[in-house]
Amino acid sequence: MYLLVISLFLLSLGGCGKENNVEKESQVSTEPWVTLDTDTIESDENGQFQITGKAKHSSFSANVLQTKNGISTQGTRGILKIDKDGTFIWRNIFIDGKEPTTDVSFSSYKEKEKIQYQVNVDYSKFVAKKEEDQLVEEEINNAMPALLEEIVASSENMIIKIEKKYHSYRSLRVIVPLDVKYERNSVKKKYMDTIGFLIQDKTASTLYPNKEQIPYITFQYEKTNEFLGATDLINRRKFLLYDEADY
Repeated sequence: MYLLVISLFLLSLGGCGKENNVEKESQVSTEPWVTLDTDTIESDENGQFQITGKAKHSSFSANVLQTKNGISTQGTRGILKIDKDGTFIWRNIFIDGKEPTTDVSFSSYKEKEKIQYQVNVDYSKFVAKKEEDQLVEEEINNAMPALLEEIVASSENMIIKIEKKYHSYRSLRVIVPLDVKYERNSVKKKYMDTIGFLIQDKTASTLYPNKEQIPYITFQYEKTNEFLGATDLINRRKFLLYDEADY
């Protein structure tokens, strides 16, 4: 009799253990293989943001999902760094700074299904910076025409005209007399240095009120519009001679 009771008791314990194991396995199987630390994110003043989280694997890909004109597309953005334990940081993600929500997806060859999340992005810093930049640009557009006329007037005919190149005064087009074309290369180079440094020094504080930078300058001859030279892309205090015909 006692043996029967003990046997029944042990069987009941075994059944409970199996039910608990099944329950745990069920919980594990429904848990996503990748999770985010938060779905509310703040961008920096450049409109970039980052996503952090944890995955079961140290090898997976991440994509941004976008819908334009009714067509859904996905593509990589930013830099994804994954540690061995699956912890990841997805940096420098940039969309367009307009949409308050962004859909992202994660996929791994070890998993059958992709995981998709919608993150809320706070672009307030980005918007504030754009508004600030717009005000600065308006101030530049108001101040530069008179300043450039003043520089031309004081150049003793070394400069015919200065105007903005493309759509910004941070890149200037300087028109010089055609006579310069028929000088020796050493004279042309000195000519660019003389007026180039003058223009940069006179305009830098207006163009870059909060930064120690100087404008890019392109030199062209009057009438022919041929190029004399331009600012070096790496070192803006250096002018490169394009017209190397030596007379």
